[in-house]
Order: sequence, then C-alpha cells, then structure tokens
Amino acid sequence: MNDESRINRLMFLTIMGIVAACLIIAELMPHRRTVFHGVVLGAIVSCINVFYMAHKVKGIGKSVTGESKKRASLGFGVRSCISILAIVLALEFPHYFNEIAVLASLMTGYFVLPIVGFFLLMSENRKDSDRKG
Repeated sequence: MNDESRINRLMFLTIMGIVAACLIIAELMPHRRTVFHGVVLGAIVSCINVFYMAHKVKGIGKSVTGESKKRASLGFGVRSCISILAIVLALEFPHYFNEIAVLASLMTGYFVLPIVGFFLLMSENRKDSDRKG
C-alpha cells in the first residue's frame, strides 16, 4: 500500500469516526440534534472536497510530467459549488441542519489531513528506527 492510499484510507476512517460520534451524540442530546447533523453534513462535504482536490492535484502532476495531454486545474469551482450546495441545504432545511455548524465543519477535512499526515510520518519514523536499532 503506497503513502497516498494510506493517507486516503486513514483520512476517510477519521472523518467517518467523527460522523459516527456526531450521530451518536445527536441521539443522546435530541435538543442539539440539528447542530450535530450540521457537523455531519459539513464533515462529509469536506471529505469529498479533500478527495476531489487530491484527484485534481494528481492530474496536475500527470500533465506536468507529460503523461496526460489534458489541461489541468484545481477544480475550485466544483469544490465551491459543492460547499455552497451544503450551505443551501442547511438554509433550506433548518429543522434538520444548523447553518453555523455546517459552515464551521466545512473545514474539517483540511484540519484532519495534516494531523493524519503527521501520525503517518511518526509511525514511519518509528518503524525506521526499529529497523536500524
């Protein structure tokens, strides 16, 4: 398994852990259910945006190395439209989703990604030091 698939897998599992925890807490605290449902919506959209950006960056790398003839971009329009769709969904159904929670959790994936990378780097360093010593 290469580093990219390990990061993607760990990132997905971390976001799904956050989603599961929020859904459990939402059931335990029904008076705050909309807040936790908003966090779930924002975290899922954030995860989708991070994976889409990783896909686009991979495409830019292929176009730079000459493997692909396509014009490469970061796909900012698609990512922003997906985020706006989540916000509109929260505004349209305020009895299901809290708007502020959706807005705040749209950055979840971008905060989780460096943390996941740090832990993977630390585990690699630990494995390397165990092999040497």
